Amino acid sequence: MITIKDVRGQVLERFDKPVTGRGMQYQAAEAERLIAAVEVESALITHEQSIAVMATMDTLRQQIGVRYPGE
Repeated sequence: MITIKDVRGQVLERFDKPVTGRGMQYQAAEAERLIAAVEVESALITHEQSIAVMATMDTLRQQIGVRYPGE
């Protein structure tokens, strides 16, 4: 379950959908769809948006001190 709260702690939204796997199945399904359709970029998220998300994740990891082997 995921709960989104505002700064006062009031619940704004709650997601109570069961999660299966690690979430990567959605990316894999979209990649499979793109390959089958001979498309190079998803309409769901652009290459630039993907890169921006990864940059944000890298910044967050740096701020909280998370490092992976080989870094």
